Amino acid sequence: MPKLKPVGIFGGGQLAMMLAEAGTKLGLETHILSPNAACPAARSASLVVEADYEDLAAIRAFAEACSVISFEFENLPVRSLFHLAKAGHLVAPGPKVLELIQDRLTEKQFLQSCGIAIAPFARIDGAEDFAAAIADTGLPAVLKTRHFGYDGKGQTWITAPAQAKAAFDAIHHHPAVLESAVDFVRECSVIAARNAKGEFVHFPVTENLHKNGILRTSTVPANCSDTTAKQAITITRNIAEKLQYVGVLAVEFFELPGGELWVNEIAPRVHNSGHWTKGGATPDQFELHLRAITGMELSMPNCVPFAQMQNLIGDEEPRAEQLAGQGWQVVDYGKGQARPGRKMGHAVRVEGGVS
Repeated sequence: MPKLKPVGIFGGGQLAMMLAEAGTKLGLETHILSPNAACPAARSASLVVEADYEDLAAIRAFAEACSVISFEFENLPVRSLFHLAKAGHLVAPGPKVLELIQDRLTEKQFLQSCGIAIAPFARIDGAEDFAAAIADTGLPAVLKTRHFGYDGKGQTWITAPAQAKAAFDAIHHHPAVLESAVDFVRECSVIAARNAKGEFVHFPVTENLHKNGILRTSTVPANCSDTTAKQAITITRNIAEKLQYVGVLAVEFFELPGGELWVNEIAPRVHNSGHWTKGGATPDQFELHLRAITGMELSMPNCVPFAQMQNLIGDEEPRAEQLAGQGWQVVDYGKGQARPGRKMGHAVRVEGGVS
């Protein structure tokens, strides 16, 4: 079998770093395109190309050297990926998928079209939309920008109608959605992979704990019923099939008191809540993504009976030595300067071996 050309990744953060590490295990070279050559992925990638994501000449030259182009984060100029796809380059997941998921409104409309339950929501284009929107969603509700939100950014809560103006000011009057508060028992997610042949594999349902919009811990298995877990996997497969998805995706859920699941959002990439798979599953999510986008066979992962991941955020990085001494596997992203809310690393502990 001829050796594949390198895999190209847009973005040079910790997800790209771990994708490049998985590539080495698979015998694949990984090329990174990032505006910052001194990015975390530089430690493990075969090549880092320093360029802007909208530099068409640079991204075309980058793509020419690669077998497939993928990405490690959603907030890319999707027109650049459409440009590459139109020029005949393979982009996975496809730009149409990214375009849909980049916009919270179109993402929610897609889920509704699939008959998938989500929290009640309303579209907000201007201040005049709030009265009708609040009537639809009730209060409390969370106002979320349609674009460029992550880790709780671009979100603000409204608990009384009089707060609507201040909330809209807080997001600088960007197009938004107003979403009902959800009385959930737990948050959980499914990490899954699908390739172009339609093969679908998944990890066990993961239970997640967030604080201030940032993921703090992920635990496997989730403390939900087998029925709920099967429902989560079925919904995830349905989403992947409807999107004709290629690669790893994460679907985040709210579990309601009666066991019903509402989808919160879709992430078209390897995901923070799947970091436990690096040390807790074979193959891990990073290897599965590379397998899926390069057309390799997919196999259902073998997983440990229990795993837990915690993020090291901001000035928590000094805890790494303590956690390592307690048997946690610590991954340092090498970002240097710690800032409030910045993910500096993570730690994983597992019980038992891979089955």
